[in-house]
Amino acid sequence: MLNTQYQAFKTATDKSYAMLRARGSNIRAVDTALKAYWKEMNGTANSTREIARLNDIVIACKDWLKLKRGKSEFRTTTFTHTEEVRTLFIARRTAIANLGTEAVRELYARLQALGIMTADLRGRLHFDKHKLAVLGSGVQLGARAPNVRPLQPMGADYQNERLSYLTSNKTQAISGSGVHATHDYLTKGLAANQAISLPRDRTRRDQAIAVAAKDVHNLTLDDFQILDEIGRLNMTSGDVNYLNKSERLQYIAMVGPDGALYDSNDQKITTHQFKVTAYAMDSYGTLFTKDADPLGDAMFFNHSSFNAGKDVISAGTLVIRDGVLRTIDNNSGHYKPTRDNLHNCLDVLASEGLNLAWAIVNLYVWVDGVKQEHRYYASEFLRNPNGRPSRIT
Repeated sequence: MLNTQYQAFKTATDKSYAMLRARGSNIRAVDTALKAYWKEMNGTANSTREIARLNDIVIACKDWLKLKRGKSEFRTTTFTHTEEVRTLFIARRTAIANLGTEAVRELYARLQALGIMTADLRGRLHFDKHKLAVLGSGVQLGARAPNVRPLQPMGADYQNERLSYLTSNKTQAISGSGVHATHDYLTKGLAANQAISLPRDRTRRDQAIAVAAKDVHNLTLDDFQILDEIGRLNMTSGDVNYLNKSERLQYIAMVGPDGALYDSNDQKITTHQFKVTAYAMDSYGTLFTKDADPLGDAMFFNHSSFNAGKDVISAGTLVIRDGVLRTIDNNSGHYKPTRDNLHNCLDVLASEGLNLAWAIVNLYVWVDGVKQEHRYYASEFLRNPNGRPSRIT
């Protein structure tokens, strides 16, 4: 049962100055959810309704924190209560983040006790826990704070991949990998006078030839679409999977109390022995991992697939054996994570209790135009990411 009583919450989040006594509509949604929960618990308790009321609290808390994300604590008002407004804002943000987190813990405990926990619910609660921690920090995503790590966007040469997804009303994403491969194929093929399947329309053919002369980092969305059209004719391009919020939860990886990595079915993760396993950590510090095999009719599954092309803390590949992280790297062409990105990812996992005793970090860096692999013991890399690697290849 929640420790937070409604009256205590209201007192902690109420205005202390007389001029503005009324509570706004946004926080009233949290009030309503918390009051409904206690009404349920003080009456004839029903497990189904209890779980529904707890879920309402989580949603109301997330909505309030999301609405207030990035807003300044030092807001100007019509009245001369700047410090009071700031104090109240911080108090509310802290109380609501704590309430939401408490409701998530209670939900998890109740679902487990009732034997009705599912993979989807386990993944959702894990994600919500991370989201509440970040939103409750009061710092914009991408800034530095205990729960917030700097983010890495996709490279300029891949941004049109997400743009194609948004312009299609989130129904289709043109693969940046396929477009890159097609651009390379077209450029080399034209230079060597090779037979290439091009659009029959003369104007479209001329456009394709013009696009081939462009640097891949300077392509427009129209260029992307032209190259994709050619790629589909030559079997070098196609769609890339972009998972929606519910789809990605099945690929979540969670640190268990024993320091091992578990999937949404509460089973220790073992990655495929012969397939490359990709990972991406989203802006809230949630880790997703899956082999690179595409889903459905798509031609590609890339690092961008996990978070629908949005910014990440880090991305790359990893190996997990019986829940134990063995290797992790920053090998992602879409995001090109830096040394700091990989370190931040490992720091998030370590803060959750991940056992790093057997883990190796393979950091990929470019030295004089040559890609090198710098190998570290994970514990050493976590302590000093700029230290001397144990091996360079």
